[in-house]
Amino acid sequence: MFDLARDLFAKQGDRIFLEKTRGVLVVSEAVFKKKHKDIQEEKWFLFWKRQEALHEPPNFLLTHKISNEEVFLTEKTTVTLFKIEISERLFFVLLKKTMVTVEEGFSITEHVDNEDCIRGHGMARNRPFCLEIQIAVSSLVLENIKRMPLNSIGCSLKSVSLRDTELINILPKLRINEDCEIEEFELVATRREHVAEVLAQEKPFCVGRVRKIGFEDYAVGVITKMSLEDCGFEWLCLAATRREHVVEVFAQENPFCVGGVKIMWLWDYAVGVITKMSLEDCGVEDLRLTASEEAHVAEVLKKENPFCVGRVRKICFEDYAVGVITKMSLEDCGVEDLRLTASEEAHVAEVLKQENPFCVGRVRKICFEDYAVGVITKMSPEDCEIEDLRLYAPRKEHVAAVLKQKESFCVWRVKNMALEGYAGNVITKMIFHEDNTMEGFVLDGNKDQLSRILRRRDNSIDIGRIRLDGFRVPEREVRRKLRYVLTDRGRVYFNNAYNPTYDNYNAYDIARERERKKRERVRESERERKEREENQTELGYTLVDRENVWDEKKEREIEREFGFHHLKGPRRNPEYIFDKEEGADILRDTSMWGKNMWV
Repeated sequence: MFDLARDLFAKQGDRIFLEKTRGVLVVSEAVFKKKHKDIQEEKWFLFWKRQEALHEPPNFLLTHKISNEEVFLTEKTTVTLFKIEISERLFFVLLKKTMVTVEEGFSITEHVDNEDCIRGHGMARNRPFCLEIQIAVSSLVLENIKRMPLNSIGCSLKSVSLRDTELINILPKLRINEDCEIEEFELVATRREHVAEVLAQEKPFCVGRVRKIGFEDYAVGVITKMSLEDCGFEWLCLAATRREHVVEVFAQENPFCVGGVKIMWLWDYAVGVITKMSLEDCGVEDLRLTASEEAHVAEVLKKENPFCVGRVRKICFEDYAVGVITKMSLEDCGVEDLRLTASEEAHVAEVLKQENPFCVGRVRKICFEDYAVGVITKMSPEDCEIEDLRLYAPRKEHVAAVLKQKESFCVWRVKNMALEGYAGNVITKMIFHEDNTMEGFVLDGNKDQLSRILRRRDNSIDIGRIRLDGFRVPEREVRRKLRYVLTDRGRVYFNNAYNPTYDNYNAYDIARERERKKRERVRESERERKEREENQTELGYTLVDRENVWDEKKEREIEREFGFHHLKGPRRNPEYIFDKEEGADILRDTSMWGKNMWV
């Protein structure tokens, strides 16, 4: 039985459009609403008789004023679209059932049931719609698309999702409204035919403003045919599981621009596409590369000259993509966050083979996990000023390559360092800059994980100067192996580097106790401080400059003038501590007497 509800897909006034196997029927709605019983029972017979009698015109000009004549449009009918706006549903049915010719002033808009599907060019509504198609199309559709001029179909889009369909090739034919903002632009093409017409285009096409772009497989090549200089989208994701998906991108000599991108994520073979991008002025905030096979990064690693990615705020590379860091020019990038993760030893094999170190410039935060911990030994430290350095290795094998090295490596200047798990043993291979003072140092691991440190002799691992509040080494057995100086605002609280007689088991507790005593002394009354200053002025005491404190000649002059003998004893005695809070350089006796000695 003839199903009106199923076949009717659009209407214009009292005329309705019915989709049939052989074509599109345009008839009066009144014919199908007769209530007489005998007509309803013979509906199939009447339809086919009517179809035999219908004239199938070779050409049909579609307008918003359709004649009362019943028309049957087939694949032999050329439908001309000229200075009209039709619904997107009507357009795609005509595209697969008839020969379509697009001329000047044509556009498509959102389909709304129970509304007219055709409007004149001057009455266009330009309502945005979602272009979502996931079916294969016939050869007739491809022929129609080939005949269409570029930028000939006006439209406004909310989102685009074309998956495994040749309709991807219609994209260069669209003239997308500049005022519309596309939320998501998704293309998936598992066969080259799905994007063949797009890749054959010489001129790039514009898609307007897009927030998120996601291309997979052969659709990755479409990015090279898009004009994105002024787009400024938030998220770009490219994924290619086979090399042939991106072979045409690699064949390009000139780089292509992707405009301003906030987050860029490249998967598998699409990782190599980054070498063909022009990113100097893009200002990428978050760059992520993931490669599960060595072949995924072969195209990048074989390059002799490094490529530039411009100013990148955050970099995150996983698995084989870790090796890409050695081919990037990052000196002037100002990276804030660098994260490398490698779950297998093969992921970092190419990096560890390198003889020459690579430079990452000024990086605020570095986080290396698993086998990627070994990458730190290949970094050039001279120009690096790292604010936070975190190494995490939950398994012993993750740091085996680092510990096998005979030579130590320099980490230059680091403000905060956290070594977790087996990564704590890497401290035995590090050399710190002599002027470096760490604000925080955290060593997190059990005795088994830090066994390499425990086998060293006491005070044999030099980690330099550390702020008192940031020193976090929970195991006392581990602390006694370290040589360090705890400071706070210019004041040295504990120095086990020059006083090995101190009980290293209690070093941290001693420093904490001295911090408590210091706070008590700071709470002295204003009266006592003024009295001390007055006495100092009356007696004519001379304050000693810091750089001359340990000058023996100066010591003798002080002794002869004032008769003081407090400076006798070993130089750099940890019991004599500089105090800058008093407004001048003084020596404070931190011995059991707890008295200030002015010189």
